[in-house]
Amino acid sequence: MLNLWKKNKKYLIFALVIVLIGLIVGIIYYNMQSSNIKENIIYTLSSYGSFKYNAILKDLIITSLLLVSSFLIIGLPLSLFYLFYEGLSIGFLISIFLSAFKIKGLIYIVIYLLFNKILTLIIMIFFIKKIIDIARLSIGYIIYKKDSIIKEKIMSSFISSLSYIIILLIINICLYFISIPLFNKLTFLLN
Repeated sequence: MLNLWKKNKKYLIFALVIVLIGLIVGIIYYNMQSSNIKENIIYTLSSYGSFKYNAILKDLIITSLLLVSSFLIIGLPLSLFYLFYEGLSIGFLISIFLSAFKIKGLIYIVIYLLFNKILTLIIMIFFIKKIIDIARLSIGYIIYKKDSIIKEKIMSSFISSLSYIIILLIINICLYFISIPLFNKLTFLLN
């Protein structure tokens, strides 16, 4: 793990900064909402009851879209925007639960995010690294007139990207079955 950190240190710091900026923007965005919107969100959340985790389809669509668009180079800004969006949604969720359920809500959402979001976000960060590599190498492939070494690197990054998608899919399927009973037991925090 330490070797993985050293090898990708600059990229990981960059990705974490994007997620952190998104998180801060998510908190600010929630606090900028009118009191009527906040009350509606809190009312909906309070009457919801059970929070089921199911990101299987969402993650599959997003990763597939990013992978395909990386060959068109547009995947580069899209993938960075996705990291920002993930941070924004986490910040927004934290603000909602803190506002609705105070400290107990904060404890619940932190556990929820640690269990359901952090591992998939880490995998997505490494997946996006491969997407950036594909986009960068595709530009090199166009400039250097179809260099075979670049083509091999693109294929290697593509295969790595597919393996990240498969890992993400397996994790999401496991979380789907494990998350519901676990978080049903933690709903006492939301009363």
